[in-house]
Amino acid sequence: MESMERLGSRKIDELGRVTLPSELRAKFGWGEKDTLAMYYVDSNTLMLQRSEKYPGAKCVFCGTTEATKSLQGKDVCSGCLEKIKAE
Repeated sequence: MESMERLGSRKIDELGRVTLPSELRAKFGWGEKDTLAMYYVDSNTLMLQRSEKYPGAKCVFCGTTEATKSLQGKDVCSGCLEKIKAE
């Protein structure tokens, strides 16, 4: 495992939820509606990893469902992402 960096702490609320700070989401490029997979590492460690998009994710520009990525919380395909970079 890579060296670890502490990124803060949060309490679990009465419904069992934990809110991820906006700084952490920005650091990893996680946006609204991203799906996070959870992995049990040991009795005190949980790993989060962004996983494949939810079924039906569409590019906000062209509508394709092919390989969308999150850009500022919006789904964008690689083709439109390249066009944005070129501008």
